[in-house]
Amino acid sequence: MNTLRYKGYIGSVAYSEPDKVFFGKLEGIDDLVNYEGESVAELTAAFEEAVEDYLIFCKEHNVKPEKSYTGTFNVRIAPMAHREIANRASAAGISINAFVKNALDEALHKPFEDTNPYIYKYGIDPPEPAMLMEPERKAVYGKAGSSIRLRVPAKDKDFALELAKRMGWEVL
Repeated sequence: MNTLRYKGYIGSVAYSEPDKVFFGKLEGIDDLVNYEGESVAELTAAFEEAVEDYLIFCKEHNVKPEKSYTGTFNVRIAPMAHREIANRASAAGISINAFVKNALDEALHKPFEDTNPYIYKYGIDPPEPAMLMEPERKAVYGKAGSSIRLRVPAKDKDFALELAKRMGWEVL
């Protein structure tokens, strides 16, 4: 698809033979913003004017303007994860980009619950929180007064604190 770019926005380009006119719309936003022109130069000018009008409209209505998605973004990962991805991509005979794209495509087609280990599938009425923590058999803990040190990723801190609270552990 032919596209135009201006101020971070992407616009489509199409041609209507019966009307003898080029036309398009801003892509990647929920709002509908159209433009047209009888030549490429007119279409380009109309596209840029449409972007400017959209930004003015958003400012006047105190609405944050949406941005077109370009299809590229940066992801920061641990160096070891980067190495593992590179190794797996190489073993599969594909690029790192193709490997990551395939993994994301696969993740997008799974229900969210399947991708999040903290979300459990229950019926309409989930069990009481205390029931979630009941061990099937008696757990064996260290001697009274002993302690352990756990390192928990920041994103899991609240979950770990709730778990410790339910287990009756003292958190220092």
